[in-house]
Amino acid sequence: MQRFKIKLLLRGGLFLLRVYCLLRQRKNKERLIAAMLLVPAIVLLIPSYTFELTLLQSFLFQAMLVYGILSIWWIVKHHYRLASINFTIYLLLLFKINTPMDVGSSVNQGSESLKVMQFNVHAINRTFEETIDRVIQLKPDFISFQEVGPSWAKSLENGLKEDYPHFTIMAHPMESQGIAVFSKYPLRNTERILWHGTANIAGEIMVGEDKINFLALHTLSPTSKIRWQERNIHIKEAKEHIATKGGEFLVLGDFNTVPWDNSLTSFKANTRLKDSRKKLTPTYPTWNPFLGQIPIDYIFYSEGLGCNALDAVEITSDHKAILGTFLITGR
Repeated sequence: MQRFKIKLLLRGGLFLLRVYCLLRQRKNKERLIAAMLLVPAIVLLIPSYTFELTLLQSFLFQAMLVYGILSIWWIVKHHYRLASINFTIYLLLLFKINTPMDVGSSVNQGSESLKVMQFNVHAINRTFEETIDRVIQLKPDFISFQEVGPSWAKSLENGLKEDYPHFTIMAHPMESQGIAVFSKYPLRNTERILWHGTANIAGEIMVGEDKINFLALHTLSPTSKIRWQERNIHIKEAKEHIATKGGEFLVLGDFNTVPWDNSLTSFKANTRLKDSRKKLTPTYPTWNPFLGQIPIDYIFYSEGLGCNALDAVEITSDHKAILGTFLITGR
């Protein structure tokens, strides 16, 4: 037994010595590091069909920057194989981030223009007057608000009804789930819809002789697997609602997911709606620096509309507002 233990220890020591000798060789060291870098890259690049993958891939932009910086680092250190592997991963991540964005969709002609804002006010935020003053200053024609609790509902109505006489507010037992829409243009056939416990407002905006369907929503934040599933069901219900309508469409709200998430790319493909983003335009959380933020607020639009500008605007919340100018092209 004693001889067996000594033999086992010697073999183990010999194995570790061989590994050490292999790692002392530059080629082998590079191969090991390359393998270590490839594993997380594969996880980031595969489709986000699970709760865990969705969470990890929310930070694809930040991961892409890390691989880009590592590429430069390995070049400086003259490790060109590692640099090429890192740069390839960087390009693949860049492609995955940019593919869902409709970069070439801007227009400069249309019969009417509509300035649209999407803003999650944050339920515990109490800067009512400052928020309302900033919204009026930005002069949107149509606004979708989320996390509208009783205090926000009262403040928004009192502060905006003179400039935005057409509005609908939908209360919810959860303060963070109340929503509201305000418009300078008449609203028609508005509906307050409860899908899977979440509030939604649908209707039509009358811009002159033109009618634009709208759907304002706020999906659940996917902080657990159950909430992730409910969020995906909500997005499917929105997709089914849009399929029953004809004409032009604006869908706006806090979707609580990133543009490259499988549930959102599927939503766009099935509804044939376009994302108003031309670049990343992150919106959450504002307390993080720009490089630590992710895009989760959206304004989607149909083919008969065009978006010629979209900006993220910091107001008072943990979300930035997004403000887009849309033209009714009639295509």
